[in-house]
Amino acid sequence: MGWSDTRIARAAEQEFERLAHGVYGVRDDGAPQWVRDRDRVRAAALTCEAVVSHESAAFLHGIPFLRPDRRYVHFTIDRTSGGWKRRKQYVHARPLPADQVAILDGVRVTSRCRTAVDVAMSGGLERGVCAFDAVRLVPRFPQPRDPEPIPLAELQECLESLARCRGAATARRALELSVECSESAGESLSRMQMLTAGLPMPHLQTPHVLQDELFYADFDWGRVTGEFDGRAKYGDEPEEIDAALAEEKRRHELFAVAGIEVVRWRWRVLNTTGGLRRLLLPALARGGLIEASA
Repeated sequence: MGWSDTRIARAAEQEFERLAHGVYGVRDDGAPQWVRDRDRVRAAALTCEAVVSHESAAFLHGIPFLRPDRRYVHFTIDRTSGGWKRRKQYVHARPLPADQVAILDGVRVTSRCRTAVDVAMSGGLERGVCAFDAVRLVPRFPQPRDPEPIPLAELQECLESLARCRGAATARRALELSVECSESAGESLSRMQMLTAGLPMPHLQTPHVLQDELFYADFDWGRVTGEFDGRAKYGDEPEEIDAALAEEKRRHELFAVAGIEVVRWRWRVLNTTGGLRRLLLPALARGGLIEASA
């Protein structure tokens, strides 16, 4: 018995999903969202001769991109004009020398340096600082698979090669504000919100020896320290979470005995307008760092 084209198409939809124009993959509705996004970017790269860039390249490189918009896969072509946006592809026309292109899992993608610069030129100051912090990071305890930190001079050189492109001024300011010791996008965004709120700027990743143990504070104002608690700090398994919470409580008590107040926050605070400022003001006032009426 023969099948109609419609019946074949319906059967295919149950087993396969469309990843890009003319590209299909085996359907897996239970796959994590990041896997599905990754596959969509890789599939789109098969349909476009340009180089994966901007938000999409940041995703493949693991560079944080604040407030992403996954509707388009982004590419760059090496020309000064003539970009386009169609079929869920956003093609940017900008100079792209060969030394700013890399191969990642078989996909042509902008280098980590160029990607961070493109990200910083495509949004606000916070987005740029988060990206630059990530690629400049010098890990306190480096692991074999950690990418090499990108020197500030290399980022400056790449940015200057795009000095006439839109967003260059914002990216230049973001690079000036970036550091090489921010261990997460949450820490980077926290620092920027402190700056915007006019709060006293803390020292970063300051060591404290408490009862012969070495601890590092994300943000240090002396008598007050701040900690951004991202999901990675707690793990995924119940046992890991319980152990992390117990260690957090013990650490908190050690700082308290030393006369240091610890303020902790998560993404929910950062995603609430003015949330971090309202959280920190009372502690900074108690520590004598600002006037109580600030």
